[in-house]
Amino acid sequence: MSNYFNPVKIIKTENWLLEVISNVEKFKIFAPIIVTSPGNRKRLNLDSKFDSNSIFSNVDSNPTFENCINAVKFCQNNTFDGVIALGGGSVMDLAKVVMAHLCLEESDIYELIEYKGKFPQTIPSIFLPTTHGTASEVTMWGTIWNMKEKKKYSISHPDLYPKIAILDGNLTLSLPMDISITTVMDALSHSFESIWNKNANHTSTDFAISAICSILDNGEALKENPTSLDIRKTLLHASTVAGLAFSNTTTAAAHSISYPLTIHYGIPHGVASSISLLPLLEINGEFIKEPLDRICNKNELTFDELKQTIKAIPQGIIPYTLNEWGIPENQLPKLATESFTKGRMDNNIVDLTTDDVLGILNELYSEK
Repeated sequence: MSNYFNPVKIIKTENWLLEVISNVEKFKIFAPIIVTSPGNRKRLNLDSKFDSNSIFSNVDSNPTFENCINAVKFCQNNTFDGVIALGGGSVMDLAKVVMAHLCLEESDIYELIEYKGKFPQTIPSIFLPTTHGTASEVTMWGTIWNMKEKKKYSISHPDLYPKIAILDGNLTLSLPMDISITTVMDALSHSFESIWNKNANHTSTDFAISAICSILDNGEALKENPTSLDIRKTLLHASTVAGLAFSNTTTAAAHSISYPLTIHYGIPHGVASSISLLPLLEINGEFIKEPLDRICNKNELTFDELKQTIKAIPQGIIPYTLNEWGIPENQLPKLATESFTKGRMDNNIVDLTTDDVLGILNELYSEK
């Protein structure tokens, strides 16, 4: 008996704007805030599609407390009754802070993060991912970075699940190749992390296997045909399916290891969260033998070929060793100590020690 739960309605389309308009009408949203990035605002010409005064696009590549404070101030000057998030993970995560603020009428970011009671009111939200990686469109949490404290926070609440996720592969076509591959690797990490997870259930594992098989099948093809709408649609769907998996398990060791890499060295989240996948596959592999067999059989791969296929996806596009990202070798012990985020590392199916993590980081330091 599976205890799986995810309330988000997923709509696939090739006309995202039509779907947005239709759902805005359906939910009787009269004044939505549009949360997006500067790039998407310009690329998609959003000022011609929505009221310019309702568009908030002051978002960094990792959403910061400062971004959140600015978004809350923006809301206080308006009366919004719905949220439309159009962007990658940073935009969608920030949009959840905006949702919490509008529902709770609370402005302090720490209060919004820590609030666990029932929301006194909820507002309709429509999320449109423009990358095939983070899957924030089907989860109830968002990651926020406090750059002064050098610390990662998560906002999480059942009322922060988006109402609707609209998937349109056209929104991902303009992604540069490095971001395309980075987000693909993030989705791959979400999938494996939900399998080697103490919170896994049959449904979440089935979703994860489906996403992994799609990604392995299309990773190389994306590099060869970056403008293929079919490949982009497949990878966008795989990312959302990976989200359906880890929305029930949360992430585990790979993500826990990633946080200090991002906070101290600015390594993009999708790289930081997937760089340790192969060592963790070795450590966790014998405990997830049945799912691994299904993945290998479906893709007609041996275990070694599976590892080679994963390794090949970022090759030639993104550096995948720690020294290439400017990390001094003498900092590895400090990074290992900081890799233990509660509610992430302890989800891993194998309990890891600081020495285990240091071993992983040493393995990732340079090409053997």
